[in-house]
Amino acid sequence: MRDIVFSALNLVLLIFIVFLLLFSMGGKEAPSPIPVEKMRELAATYSSQGLYEQAIDEYQQYLNVAKIPVEQRANILYTIGNIYLDNLEQYEKALGTFLQISQLYPQTKAAPTAEKRMVKCYEALKRGFDAQKKLQQVTDLEPEEKPGTGPVAAQIGEKTITLDQIEREIAQMPDYMRKNYESPEKKKEYLRSKIFQDLLYDKALRKEYNKDAEVRKQLRQMEKSLLASKIYEEEVREKVAVSPSDIDLYYQAHKEDYIDPLTVKIAHIQLDSQEKADEAKKKLDEGMEFEKAVKEFSTDNSTKDAGGVLGDVRKGVDSVPRLGKAPEIASALLEMEEGAVGAPMKGPSGYHIFRIAQKTPERQRPLEEVKSQVEARVRSMKEQERQQQLLDELLKAENVKINDQVFGASAPSEESKTEPQEKK
Repeated sequence: MRDIVFSALNLVLLIFIVFLLLFSMGGKEAPSPIPVEKMRELAATYSSQGLYEQAIDEYQQYLNVAKIPVEQRANILYTIGNIYLDNLEQYEKALGTFLQISQLYPQTKAAPTAEKRMVKCYEALKRGFDAQKKLQQVTDLEPEEKPGTGPVAAQIGEKTITLDQIEREIAQMPDYMRKNYESPEKKKEYLRSKIFQDLLYDKALRKEYNKDAEVRKQLRQMEKSLLASKIYEEEVREKVAVSPSDIDLYYQAHKEDYIDPLTVKIAHIQLDSQEKADEAKKKLDEGMEFEKAVKEFSTDNSTKDAGGVLGDVRKGVDSVPRLGKAPEIASALLEMEEGAVGAPMKGPSGYHIFRIAQKTPERQRPLEEVKSQVEARVRSMKEQERQQQLLDELLKAENVKINDQVFGASAPSEESKTEPQEKK
């Protein structure tokens, strides 16, 4: 009986405590939960404002409480994976999210794209072998050519070529080529060439040339070269920047490379003997015009009608036009003044009387004039540096070992000095 009374008292006490708690809350109601669809909207807002971690948390809560179709669930996971990959650069979490899509929802539209994004995750995590393996698995997922949606321009059997396909291909051409196909007639011309190429390709397939060992080898080499060029563009050229200060520093350090040397434009009278040369020189000293003496005395028929003009002789170059290497003659010509006619000189093809038609003194070319050349040189140097850096990174990441001894090298190269990893 005492136990019953004691239990009743405890129950009364518990009710009293609950009453006090409710009274202390002032009768306020508990806050209502956020509607499910509002959670998704909030997550998208977080993402648009750069609050990526809050966006992921909100998306995860949405997935936990929302009853949504499988396709939509996969799309939300894909969004989370992209935030991890592109915005937060948390590659392991991104990879895990894309793996969820691949394993749990393989039939959804998001699955193939998630598989491709996994390649980028592996690459960012320096897991080249896994990236290559995954790439081989998804290579055939991409269609060869994006189908057209515009008016049909031509039909080859069941295959159609649409106008927007033609315009898209032309738009991808370099500027100098694209200008050739602006008119409707030129677009028709391009279409005919495309059809011809497609017909030849179809015929080659029927002959099974695509299975020919040599053809497949060449295709692999072309593919390798094309893809390597794409990566080179992305990892080398796009990561090299040349600033105005880079250009100025290089120019100041290499000003001697941008000097126009002393140059003389020469004309000549070619003669086959000393006597003829002396006779012609005497006539010139007596006042005969040089061009008239050329026509009367010169045996070089190729320059007679041009007043005997040969071309330029530059300081630092030992050759003379049509005479070849003739350092003594070149040096003497550079010493002569503009308009001067020199004494007969013996050359490899007879005797010559030279006239300096024009003399241009040495000139330092200003930076404004050679800026594009300097920039190209600096960019080339920086690209070489970045290329070597990328090569070193790849050699280390892929654990490449180069055996110099097979080439008879006496010392190991830098790449082969890398210590082999311990076997686990």
